[in-house]
Amino acid sequence: MARVRPDRVCGQRPQPPDWAVDSPGLSLTSALAHKYRVDRELGTGGMATVFLARDLRHDRDVAIKVLNSEIAESLARERFVREIRLAARLNHPHILPLYDSGEASGFLFFVMPVMEGQTVRARLTDEGQLPVDTVVRIASEVADALDYAHRHDVVHRDIKPENILLHEGHAIVADFGIGKAIAAASDTTAITQVGMAIGTPAYMSPEQATGDVVDGRSDFFSLGCVVYEMLTGRPPFTGGTLQAVIMSRLVQTPPEITNLRTAVPVSLSRTVARLLAKTPDDRFQTGALVIAALHSSHVELPASESDTNSVAVLPFANMSSAAEDEYFADGITEEIISVLSRHGGLRVAARTSCFAFKGKNEDLRAIADKLGVRTVLEGSVRKAGNRLRITAQLVNATDGCHLWSERFDREMTDVFALQDEIATTIAGKLEVSLRGAGTRRDTRAGPRNIEAYELLLRGRVLLAQRGPSIRAAAECFERALSLDPQLAEAHALLGDAMRLFAIYGMAPMAAVIPRARAAAERALSLDPNQVEALATLANIAEVFDWDGATGSGLTDRALAIDPRHVRSIVERAFINAYRHGADSDVRAQALRDFDKAMRLDPLNAWAVALHAWSLSSLGRHAHAIAEARRAIELDPAAFTGRWGLVWALAASGRDAEALEAAEPALRMSGRGSRILAEVAASHSRLGDRAAAEQIFQEITGRARTTYVGWAEQGAIAASAGRLDEARALVRLGIEARDSFLAFETCPAWSPFRDDAEGRRMLDGVGP
Repeated sequence: MARVRPDRVCGQRPQPPDWAVDSPGLSLTSALAHKYRVDRELGTGGMATVFLARDLRHDRDVAIKVLNSEIAESLARERFVREIRLAARLNHPHILPLYDSGEASGFLFFVMPVMEGQTVRARLTDEGQLPVDTVVRIASEVADALDYAHRHDVVHRDIKPENILLHEGHAIVADFGIGKAIAAASDTTAITQVGMAIGTPAYMSPEQATGDVVDGRSDFFSLGCVVYEMLTGRPPFTGGTLQAVIMSRLVQTPPEITNLRTAVPVSLSRTVARLLAKTPDDRFQTGALVIAALHSSHVELPASESDTNSVAVLPFANMSSAAEDEYFADGITEEIISVLSRHGGLRVAARTSCFAFKGKNEDLRAIADKLGVRTVLEGSVRKAGNRLRITAQLVNATDGCHLWSERFDREMTDVFALQDEIATTIAGKLEVSLRGAGTRRDTRAGPRNIEAYELLLRGRVLLAQRGPSIRAAAECFERALSLDPQLAEAHALLGDAMRLFAIYGMAPMAAVIPRARAAAERALSLDPNQVEALATLANIAEVFDWDGATGSGLTDRALAIDPRHVRSIVERAFINAYRHGADSDVRAQALRDFDKAMRLDPLNAWAVALHAWSLSSLGRHAHAIAEARRAIELDPAAFTGRWGLVWALAASGRDAEALEAAEPALRMSGRGSRILAEVAASHSRLGDRAAAEQIFQEITGRARTTYVGWAEQGAIAASAGRLDEARALVRLGIEARDSFLAFETCPAWSPFRDDAEGRRMLDGVGP
């Protein structure tokens, strides 16, 4: 830790030395003389006195906090010390660690490092309001610390500007575990009698202020108070007395932030309002969700994306007796989305985000708010023999009024024409001219066989989950094409599945990439506007051919056809962030692309996971970890988010947590070789070469009977300390154009990069 300026310790400005007999300093000096030299008192707060001292064993400055005697006397001391020891186990880059704690000569004390910098309180005193980007960064880092602590069963209970230190531009939260220890060890009646409360009134949650049981959501309320103050320069709840301050949060709603500071985005104001919800259930439930909301809400939607001509098509309910008709109902929904999306005057919420609400009974206004639309289409499908009944209704989400509803009874042979008819009717009700400027009515190579169509839909769902589900998806596409060889999208998605076999190390590149290329090219021969095929060819050019110019050109073609194609936007952003992130202009463009993708498809778990990977490569670790966790929450069955969390934690130096996060990823992938490479590297960085060696033996044994990429084997060999073998294996991987080399800066490669020759080998790979 950097050497501190004593005037900036925990927000306390220096006080004149006071070594009067009634000061605890003299007794403390005597009691701790064998470990610390107490230099001077820095200040006294409501609960503790802070001293600057010298740690004699480690020759470093420390801050010693001594609980005030009236509080200490009310505590069960053994319980307090035990709870402090639990808090001392917290190890996080945005948490100020506890070095020591205990009891000495009747004093309860704990020891912390001293940090150079200032507190948020000091900065607010100097500046009043802070820049929006600064507020989002500070709040995100505090939320990351809270998320970590809450997962380790530690609630802070006293988040306030004084407890947030700013060190080298980053937030570090002090006093973690102190409030929990006092609460656990206290006689509540005694604490009340001495007039003390655990927490600070201006920042307490309603449940904390009334003495109810609190959990991590109480910390989010306190964080909301701090964010409100950083944005507006004033706390959200004020009053002339302590009782008035406490009462204000119970009965009043603070003024909208945008009324006090117009430069704050409305969406960020709403995020803070949710943090300040009076009921814990109405707040964010995890720190990861807080971070995701902060980073997505401070970027406003362009005006063109918030107009009245916008719609979300929710998954149509399957009213048929057969459960297998579920995919048919989904298909009706998808085709309506597809047809509507081709009309230039109408903004349609992305398919992935719409389907995130399948089976959920959420309020339409909340759905519209999450997807950024004004209208919502919902309906049902009933199939009986060759007869089909579809009901649909269009609702204004703002006021709940029905704009239009209709029932369609048709023969199954008319199903695809029926989808066009419904979409055209809806667009007309939204007053969108289908023949006006900017409208496209492309000819599409649509489905001709219902069973093939259902297989296509099932395969698409499986493909989105990644990992082992890719094999099942490929089987669906192949079966669909056996029934309908002209189904262009099935060719395109089969090509993507073949590509992913190589990306995930499931098959050698030489065996699957030619098949991927052929399938994508066949799709384009059937449908020149098949953007999925163009995206697959673009990624093959970038990752496997090391031909960035061709890849970029193919992506441009895809986005010219469909400017809202999220996959193309995300894969371009990922390549730029991961491979070219050192260039500030390219890095900025990658982040803008991700912002755009998150607006277009905010609930797309795959896109969020790749955002996490990219943020890791750019060193934005707190946001990366939060995004990976958000991807898992959006789709717990998807593998990409699980891998992304392991990656993000390891990249931030949190290898013990990475190993914990790897367990579900290993189960989901059948102990996939690329997750094993991450696990071996984390063991190596933690000094456990034996564990890495065990993984090396496992993976080389497996390679005798099934495919394991040379590059993965090389990375694992390096983690086990077998550098000569590692170099030889990686050379074979380079010759084979092993796709794992495209991720050469991921944490799994760090033991290999620690070797000078290995570093030169990796630096020489690629375009």
